[in-house]
Amino acid sequence: MVDESVTEPVEPAEPTFAEQLAAARAYAMRSLAHRESAESELANRLRQQGFNEEVIEAVVDYCRGYNWVNDERYGGMAVRAGAAKGHGPIKIRFDLRRKGLDDMQIDAAFDQPELDWFELAFALLERRARVADLADFKLRMKWLKYLLGRGFTQDQAHYAISALQEREE
Repeated sequence: MVDESVTEPVEPAEPTFAEQLAAARAYAMRSLAHRESAESELANRLRQQGFNEEVIEAVVDYCRGYNWVNDERYGGMAVRAGAAKGHGPIKIRFDLRRKGLDDMQIDAAFDQPELDWFELAFALLERRARVADLADFKLRMKWLKYLLGRGFTQDQAHYAISALQEREE
């Protein structure tokens, strides 16, 4: 005989839009409390949590409205942080594009007069290289490749090498 008191498990109801929105906002606030993010980064994190596009758009608009997420501010901060790490403008520009900033926002982020990329390349090389290394062509090319790999332009890398050589003469 079949026991009729045992029923089939009931599927949990799909959360309403308001419940999803509240959960997504809470997640966004926790995420933004840890570190600054670009709008596209926040949207991608929300996507990974399984929120639908309508909820994601509403949460990003909500955060933008309170200035919790601001691509211009994020871009400026990322440029300064990258320069402090010894990264050149090419690498930083690439990273900002990957984070979802457009060319206008990136150009605005690089509009910081206190950053002299030539002097930053020189300071990085000065910390890393010995002047005696620069007398040898192969070692000079190694340091040139190092600066180019860090995202500095050819002009900036050549300036750094020649300035370090001149300094010791």
